[in-house]
Amino acid sequence: MTFAKKPRRRFEPTAARFALPPLLASPMLRLMVFALAGVAGAVYGLVRYYTRPMAPLVVTVVPPPSPTYDADAGEWPVPDLWLSDGGAR
Repeated sequence: MTFAKKPRRRFEPTAARFALPPLLASPMLRLMVFALAGVAGAVYGLVRYYTRPMAPLVVTVVPPPSPTYDADAGEWPVPDLWLSDGGAR
């Protein structure tokens, strides 16, 4: 009796499994499919951009100037020292 493993046959028959043909499993074909998907996405985006109506643009509204003090509450306005000399210091 020996404790050494039996030498395995190099090409043992195994259960049949699904395998892609070599052309479909090639990296170049996968790269081409990925590139075609990118081109198709870009074309779809351009067609959608130029054929759909644009949403109305939001117009900004300038609020009316409000006083910086409340005269009814007894507050005094802050003197405009910065603007009196033209803004230069």
